[in-house]
Amino acid sequence: MHIIVADDHPLFRDALVRLVQQVAPAAEVLEAANAAEVTAALAQAPDAELLLLDLRMPGAQGAASVARWRAEHPGVPIVVVSGSQSAIEAREVLAAGAHGCLRKSTPPELMLDVLAGLLDGSGIDHPALTSSAETPPVAAAPAGLTPRQAEVLVWLGTGASNKYIARALGLAEGTVKLHVAAVLHVLDARNRTEAVARAREMGLT
Repeated sequence: MHIIVADDHPLFRDALVRLVQQVAPAAEVLEAANAAEVTAALAQAPDAELLLLDLRMPGAQGAASVARWRAEHPGVPIVVVSGSQSAIEAREVLAAGAHGCLRKSTPPELMLDVLAGLLDGSGIDHPALTSSAETPPVAAAPAGLTPRQAEVLVWLGTGASNKYIARALGLAEGTVKLHVAAVLHVLDARNRTEAVARAREMGLT
């Protein structure tokens, strides 16, 4: 089994390699620090089980690079791991053939869960893989709410559980609970249902 980890930041690349080795200790991990090295790694391991890719690395051209590598190696799943990626960019790379997008801020335990699911096939539809493209936009957060809390509020409007929100946003469930509590306080709501109702009155969900 071959897994390719591509990132131009050595510290993050090393951390990601260690996570991969926890999930698949027998796998041979190939590392790349730029687009040319990704191409070389794919040539060396055309049957790789997974390519973890940072598109901000030298030589990478965003969705165009994803589309090219997918066309050349259609059997290799590509997951983009980004530190900063807009919903529009996420949708572009997904449309280009990427299997999913993950934030670099994803907690290690969630990253392990996602990686394990990708490799054994049980988690190919993990919500964290597409959350950066699917998270509904927030029109305008009321004073007192942080952007993350406003994002959590939008997810509350969908009826999602704390556990689902945590997986979708790449957060620990305890962190989501703290955000929910803050939302209730700012909106002066007694529960989630009341918070969502008030948010809808404000046009936020």
